[in-house]
Amino acid sequence: MRLLLALLCTLLLASPPGRGQALPLDNQGKVSFYEVVPADSLRAGTLYTHAKRWLRQYGYALSTADSAAGRLVATQALAMYDRGYLTKKLHGKVRYQLTLEVKDGRYRLQFTDFVFDYYHEDRAYHLVPTGKAKPLEDPLASGWQKLWQNHRHDTLLGITTLQAELKTAMLATPKPTAQLPTTRPANW
Repeated sequence: MRLLLALLCTLLLASPPGRGQALPLDNQGKVSFYEVVPADSLRAGTLYTHAKRWLRQYGYALSTADSAAGRLVATQALAMYDRGYLTKKLHGKVRYQLTLEVKDGRYRLQFTDFVFDYYHEDRAYHLVPTGKAKPLEDPLASGWQKLWQNHRHDTLLGITTLQAELKTAMLATPKPTAQLPTTRPANW
């Protein structure tokens, strides 16, 4: 029984570091989330308006907004924390680019250019970027491999959550507004 327990512990400890699914990679080996979503009966203008509203709501910085071509390009960052015993401390941010292209009846979304930016405390105990960056595709991080795998896994969860929220927002139908009565009262 002890031998079986020791063998099981050895196998668990020898397994490669990783937590579930791997990040999706494109042809160049870069992390990329890509999807074409059908949006039947919605015009390109409506989809563009929904997308732009969603980007503003979530604080994205728009770098390209071309309504004629139906293309939006924006950037954002996900905060990554070092988990302590009592508190969480910001370890860095994973910045990325989101490209949305809309056409009648469908839209395409692509999350690309994932880079982890390191943060540290300055003399006034404010967390500021160090200027160092690490591509998210890099599977190894010497000295903090487990935390790096956690950051990669948190990025996967964060982006899939954002994709689901974006799909809901894009296909939402606007609520009808209440109309005021246009008839005048009889004593006018």
